[in-house]
Amino acid sequence: MKRFQPRTLHKRIMFAIALLQLIVVGLFALYLLIQQVGNELTNRQVLGHKMIGITAPAVSHLIQYDPAGITAYLGSMLGDHAVAGITVKDSAGNVLFQQAKESGNLHPVAGWFQAAEARPRISAELKSGQGPLGLITIELSNNPLNEKIHRLLNDVSYLFLLLLGVDLIAIQLLVRSVMAPLTPLAALAREVSQGNWEKTMLTTEANASEEVKNLSDAFIESAKTMRQQIHDLEETRGQLAENELKLRNLVNNMQEVLLEVDHNGLVSFLNPAWEALTGYATETSLQRPFAEFLAQPKQMAYFESGRLEHIPLSEFQLEVRAQDGRSVWMQMNTSLQHDENGAFLGVISTLEDISETLRLQELQRQHEQDLYHLTITDPLTGVYNRRHFDSLLENLLHLNLHRGHSLALVIVDLDGFKFINDTYGHPVGDEVLRTVANALRANEHQGSAVARIAGDEFALLLPNVNEVQADKFGHMIHDSLSRIVIPLPVGQLTVQTSIGIAVAPVHGKLPQDLVRAADVALYHAKKSGRNRVDTLSRERGAAIMDIFSQGFEVRNAIAAGMILPFMQPIVDLKTRKVFAYEVLTRMRRGDSFVPADDFIPIAEDLGLIRDMDLFVITQALTLIPKNVHLFVNISLNSFYAPEFTQQLRGLLHSPIAQGRPITIEFTERQTTEMSKDFIQMFSEIRAGGCNVALDDFGVGYSTYSYLRQLRPEFIKIDGSFVLQLKENKEDVKIVEQIRELAQVVGAHTIAEHIEDEETIAMLVEMGVNFGQGYYFSKPVNVADQHWLNADLV
Repeated sequence: MKRFQPRTLHKRIMFAIALLQLIVVGLFALYLLIQQVGNELTNRQVLGHKMIGITAPAVSHLIQYDPAGITAYLGSMLGDHAVAGITVKDSAGNVLFQQAKESGNLHPVAGWFQAAEARPRISAELKSGQGPLGLITIELSNNPLNEKIHRLLNDVSYLFLLLLGVDLIAIQLLVRSVMAPLTPLAALAREVSQGNWEKTMLTTEANASEEVKNLSDAFIESAKTMRQQIHDLEETRGQLAENELKLRNLVNNMQEVLLEVDHNGLVSFLNPAWEALTGYATETSLQRPFAEFLAQPKQMAYFESGRLEHIPLSEFQLEVRAQDGRSVWMQMNTSLQHDENGAFLGVISTLEDISETLRLQELQRQHEQDLYHLTITDPLTGVYNRRHFDSLLENLLHLNLHRGHSLALVIVDLDGFKFINDTYGHPVGDEVLRTVANALRANEHQGSAVARIAGDEFALLLPNVNEVQADKFGHMIHDSLSRIVIPLPVGQLTVQTSIGIAVAPVHGKLPQDLVRAADVALYHAKKSGRNRVDTLSRERGAAIMDIFSQGFEVRNAIAAGMILPFMQPIVDLKTRKVFAYEVLTRMRRGDSFVPADDFIPIAEDLGLIRDMDLFVITQALTLIPKNVHLFVNISLNSFYAPEFTQQLRGLLHSPIAQGRPITIEFTERQTTEMSKDFIQMFSEIRAGGCNVALDDFGVGYSTYSYLRQLRPEFIKIDGSFVLQLKENKEDVKIVEQIRELAQVVGAHTIAEHIEDEETIAMLVEMGVNFGQGYYFSKPVNVADQHWLNADLV
């Protein structure tokens, strides 16, 4: 490579500057080219968007009013040099117009740009007031762009050659003028290199350049400086003694111990910090084995003869026994000492007192352990919490199945725990939970784990336990918990539990399968009368699992928005005008809709009804106009969840509910205690502008109690009394009595399941106010925009 370098400095400078200029000019030319091509690409895109912005409205107009004129209009556009083709399609994808002409390939230079397209197309949607009409696509020609790029390449090449030529001429003249005055300076440098210091006193020529004069002056100043430095060295020797004294003072005032130990492990130097930290006098500690001051034999071994070279060099912690017997922990940082021949002489170390640091670290470790304990345990009962239980279940299940062992899951549910809390107060409920948790821990199987997985639910994991053993263990736990007695101010309280058991791999090999199987067993134990143990069998499990599978379908339908509101009108029986609409719930399954009676009981059993009620009400309030009076259904089971009341209040006070007539309709599928909070909630509903309706009156639980305490605005007569009204005189009497009861409490009556005109006449004669049924209309999907204007009768 060196033989290609110019011999003289003059030529080397010429070569280097020329090469640099070549690169700079080339980059400048390339920049101009890229800038211009980028601008042309941008201009082409802008032109395309302007063309299609003008053309699309005109073509939309021609499609609607003069389809034959499209060919003439667009054909004239193809005469434009910038257009390569035009395609028009209608909304169904059919081609209405398509013509193209030859367009050259995109110039390679344009391919450098990501925005460049080989066949640039601009599309726009054709619209009208009635909706979309289709799509128009204009393909731009590459020919104008390619021609401009060719012109740019020629212009840039000429500019490059012109600039390069001018730069080379200027460089040649500049280098000559710079190098000429350096010759006298080179001669002066040779004299100095030969040790002729007197020559440095000479001055440079008067006609030399400023740079040469400055360089000559620098040589002369350097010689003077070197002479001065020789003089300064003599003075430096005197300062060394002074610096040594300062260093000694610094060592003596150090907070850390400065220790020197020879190769035999004997102390050869200590600073005063040693006596302050340990109580040993510095003078009496010298020439003693350093190991005598240490408390641990493993640390002493490092200071034995022949082993000192292997001592850790940094952050080595030592326990030093102070003169008063206390332990002083020190951190040692060491440097090994060798002579000029490499022979080991000993070590020099600093010892820092870290006793307080270690104490604080121990406190921190204890705090971290306590914090970790809090994150994995339930603070009330001290057993594992739900999050840690999920992790344990996954790990233990994988470990036991990998070893070919079984794993039993026992779920313990406290029967009537809500009654205990409501009746005796939360302190008693907390004491019940703590006592049950302690009893479960006392009965732990080897390797088992206990966790509180819900408010009144506990779970046990039993490794290497089969079905028979798990069932026996479950009954043992049940008997143990049944013997628990909680003393009360008056009397005492006993505990009853329902227990569900499942075993892997018999009932599942995945955590969710095992939990589901145990939940099924617990579900069956509760359905069978509570206060019992149930181990899932294959025969019964399959049937109950079907219920849970349906529950999963309902849960997934809620999450996917497949629970839909349907509308059925409520009609004034005298005027035959629509008074209101009842919001009914349907679940989409494929192309069909499942009626509420097929999935509402499952949702109630599995605790999904609250989410479903809120979801359907929200959908109805969002989709239905505000001037429509709505009857919305809420299951009383939803109120078992304390947060439901707050969520319902928030929904009824939201903007989508404000200013519209709403009636809350309750379906009694289970008995519900008419507590003070329950009655208060109804008062708040009325205060917010809503009415209350009792559904299925006459067939539910405690309907007369509800009627007396709630005093609803509407009473809905169950359809079972309306269907046989013409044939069954007893049903006539029942309907008349319900109407009279409604009149007593000031409520309007609504008859359900009306199917013919004769039934309407009888209901009007009995004084029933409103009715609904297939005779007027079947339930209609809210998405059907025609339901609101439907002609009902």
